[in-house]
Amino acid sequence: MRDKFNFANSNRRLFLAAVLVMTCVIIYSVGTGGRSDLVTSICSIITTPVQKISSMISAGIGTFSGEFKDIDQVRAENELLRQKVRELTKKTVDYDDLKMQNEEYRKLLELKDENDLFKFQPASVIARDASDYYGTFTVDKGSADGIALHDPVITADGLVGYISSLGITSSKVTTILSPGLEVGAVDKETRDGGTLFGEISSSKNGYTRLNYLSRNCEVTVGDIIVTSGFGSVFPKNLIIGEVHQIRAESENISLYAEIIPAADIKNCTEVFIITDFEGQHSVENDSIKGYKDGASSDTSSTAE
Repeated sequence: MRDKFNFANSNRRLFLAAVLVMTCVIIYSVGTGGRSDLVTSICSIITTPVQKISSMISAGIGTFSGEFKDIDQVRAENELLRQKVRELTKKTVDYDDLKMQNEEYRKLLELKDENDLFKFQPASVIARDASDYYGTFTVDKGSADGIALHDPVITADGLVGYISSLGITSSKVTTILSPGLEVGAVDKETRDGGTLFGEISSSKNGYTRLNYLSRNCEVTVGDIIVTSGFGSVFPKNLIIGEVHQIRAESENISLYAEIIPAADIKNCTEVFIITDFEGQHSVENDSIKGYKDGASSDTSSTAE
């Protein structure tokens, strides 16, 4: 581009020099009474190359201007392409979200087929305390949506927890990672049973614990643990998770197993609340710590 500017400047100087020479010749010829055809010839000799130079300059400027137009066009096309990429990216994200949601609902339908007496209410996670080791969170459903205190909360993969604080339009969920929740649970294969509740050292690593296992139980690593259905809070055979390891209690009286939850408790964004199932609330609820000590059931309060 710089070469084109230099070329144009050089040609302008030649043009001015030619015009000056031609002017001098004309003045001299007129002053001396010279022949007009001689002047014409001289002018022709001088103007022809000048015209060529002028034409070249014009062509150069035209090309230069054209290149500017090309650059503007390329920029416009690039911006259009960027916009299309952004739109396609958004569509891809929306498609992935929809696909994931459809997969959740498909699993839910399978779960309902297996438990045709269940009634569900879908809910979205709207608040979560990242510093809480136990994964407590708040959902966007409350008493106005038919939710009740102590309703079980699940994902399509497994048990998450229960409604521990109820508001009109939102509710707090205490998870199975918490020591504030006790769940009767059994090994799906061996039927060895115990009580599931969290403990901080395990919860930090995302595990919950199946406690009070007999020392002669047959529970092994990799076994699937499900709800026992004892009590009235959780229905029978909800998947809880998989045995990660088995340890002896400090008193060496019984064993406990660390369980990897099947549900992604600390990252889930959509859950399902079981609002009704066979046997729910049929007996006094003794499966949740603190229930008899005055756990709040005030449906006019707002879940934190």
